Amino acid sequence: MIKQAVCIVTLLLALPYATRAQEVKTDTIRVAQLDNIISELGDSTDIVVAGRGRSSNWFISGAIGMNGLAAEANREYEGFIKRMQPMGQISVGKWLSPLWAFRFQVGAGKLCGHSYPFAFYNMFDKVPDHTVIPEEAKPYFSEKDGVTWFHRQFAYMDFQVNLMSNVVRWFTRDEKPVNFYLFLGPGFSHTFEKQGITPDNSFSLNAGAQLDVKLSDKLSLIAELQGTIVDESFDGQIGGLSSKTNRTVEGYGGLSIGITYKFGGQKFNRYTKVNPVVLESVYYTPAPVVVEVPAAEPESLVTEFPVRFLIDQSTIEEDQMTNIHLVVDYLREHPKAKLKLCGYADRETAYPAYNMKLSERRVKAVKDCLVKEFNIDPDRLQTSAKGDIERAYEEDYRWNRAVVMEIIEDETENK
Repeated sequence: MIKQAVCIVTLLLALPYATRAQEVKTDTIRVAQLDNIISELGDSTDIVVAGRGRSSNWFISGAIGMNGLAAEANREYEGFIKRMQPMGQISVGKWLSPLWAFRFQVGAGKLCGHSYPFAFYNMFDKVPDHTVIPEEAKPYFSEKDGVTWFHRQFAYMDFQVNLMSNVVRWFTRDEKPVNFYLFLGPGFSHTFEKQGITPDNSFSLNAGAQLDVKLSDKLSLIAELQGTIVDESFDGQIGGLSSKTNRTVEGYGGLSIGITYKFGGQKFNRYTKVNPVVLESVYYTPAPVVVEVPAAEPESLVTEFPVRFLIDQSTIEEDQMTNIHLVVDYLREHPKAKLKLCGYADRETAYPAYNMKLSERRVKAVKDCLVKEFNIDPDRLQTSAKGDIERAYEEDYRWNRAVVMEIIEDETENK
């Protein structure tokens, strides 16, 4: 029982971490809701998914089938199939992503099996002699091949919490009409009084597999094979074969068939990491309008060029090299010009001390790129880091994941 309790506690502690692994990070852009971005950028090989809507991805299942008991000496009398008894199950759960789900299951049914006569009965009852066979049990004793057998029969109810995984989604991101799930989790089983044998309770461990055939967006046909491990006293007897080492657990399992109804269907938002500059060119470009062209004004010189980063990153993405090349060309054409590098981080992510360090790493990455890859004299570079204390951009907090390169003209060069 102690080992079972430790196992169950471990599984319960692991469950939040398994679900947390599917949480959407803040460095993603909600692509499913921005069709214009999808059409411009196409799909991505780096997709994170998350459920949407209050009812989406919740499901309820109902199934009926047959269960068999595996306990003391049962197989010595008859095969597992002959011990099968009816049972039913109801499950409620939610898919956290196409790969992971959790469910709560309630099951009930009957179990039976032949065993040797008990040595002790109703150990927890206040009776003077536990070796006396209860009157209700006597009609269930019989002889076979010179051996006395007790035909144990009882009803049970169990409660399970399962972590589920869709094996098909291990190999593909595409939704398939047929899915195969594996599940595992702790539970609790209860037997009801029968044949003068008092009820018993046991912690349990449940595992199995389920085949899901999609009938519609909301309805599926399921076939489930599962087994449950319980304490040895589950059937009311502690003992077993006298000539063999006694086991400390027993169990029951079987096959069921039923249906699953998915509230709101099984739907997920699609997320993809999009480089900020590319996103801006699509999402933040206003619709074209017809305006009157004013008289030409003197062209203003652009002196600030951003190098943008993904959240919590200080690695320069390939598409950001465009601005770096522009600045490098200008510095080579104007040898007296200098460059100011100022790093930023968005305050909506992490905390000030961390963001300051992050902005420093970003500035260093840009400086190293200019010096090591383009041989820019480090004396021409002025660096500073603002963290999230100051913002370079107010329009969108994500734009502040950047290093702003500002060209500083040498006044003597322009005279």
